[in-house]
Amino acid sequence: MANSTIVKERTPAFHPEIFEEAREAVITLRNLRKYLSSAELETLEILLDKNAVRQLSKSLKEAESGKLERFEKIL
Repeated sequence: MANSTIVKERTPAFHPEIFEEAREAVITLRNLRKYLSSAELETLEILLDKNAVRQLSKSLKEAESGKLERFEKIL
């Protein structure tokens, strides 16, 4: 019989207090939405978009390391 290793999948622990904080933040944002400018709403949408934030972070790291492209080349 061959040796076998059982790998236990790690699952993140559930923290109810974090869930409650997130729920309250969503409620607050919904209530404040009518007071935000279109620019603020657009910024908020970007910050809530995980893919957009990931791409922005990657781009900033590339810029910091000197990996830049001319503006004319991009357009």
